[in-house]
Amino acid sequence: MAEYKTESLGSGVYAVLSDIHTFGTDAFLLYDFAKAKRKERICDLCSGCGIIPLLMLREEKQHPVTAVEIQPDACELIQKGIELSSLEGKLNVINKDLKELKEDIEVGAFDLITVNPPYFPVGSGYDCEDEPHRLIRSEVGCTLDDIVAQSAWLLRSGGRICMCHRPERLADIICSMRANKIEPKRLRFVAKNENTAPWLVLIEGKKDAKPSLSTEKTLYMNDEKELERIYGGYAE
Repeated sequence: MAEYKTESLGSGVYAVLSDIHTFGTDAFLLYDFAKAKRKERICDLCSGCGIIPLLMLREEKQHPVTAVEIQPDACELIQKGIELSSLEGKLNVINKDLKELKEDIEVGAFDLITVNPPYFPVGSGYDCEDEPHRLIRSEVGCTLDDIVAQSAWLLRSGGRICMCHRPERLADIICSMRANKIEPKRLRFVAKNENTAPWLVLIEGKKDAKPSLSTEKTLYMNDEKELERIYGGYAE
């Protein structure tokens, strides 16, 4: 396995990273947007180094979380983070293609799914030459429709999926959700400042819900107080 480093997330929880599997601001924004409840059964798809489940588990009473990741080396990083953070029994890691989860998980097993997916369609010009980065950045391993369809199968009726993505894919996200009986319910854009276009969109859909979409106040990355709240112990 390649060299790795550790990052303290606060409250005695650590993420373990490599040059390939790391995390960015979008993971923190998605974690905050999801507003996980302590009793929810949670699954994080395309989990990478496990940053989102680890952030959730900073809350001691959080229900155990499942992380799904296709790349074995990324799953090793999650396991190291579990050991360093003494989270044995609280974070379950599944090293598998998310399209094959029906073999391991029963239908309707989760209340909340979070996913920070590959952003770019195959052939969009953002493909990488090496396989690990290509799986992270582009939809060569799973498409947006694959993710939403599997989420619909994994969620109970009334369960939620929270996703971060590029704003230019918003129409695709909404169409895919509705095709899988997931109704878009909540939306928030993220922009660098008041004078720039959004670079990220956060969206929540609810399975079997009625139509009604609310748009939250745009998050500006120059809002220091808001960012301090979102980063929590990581910013200390």
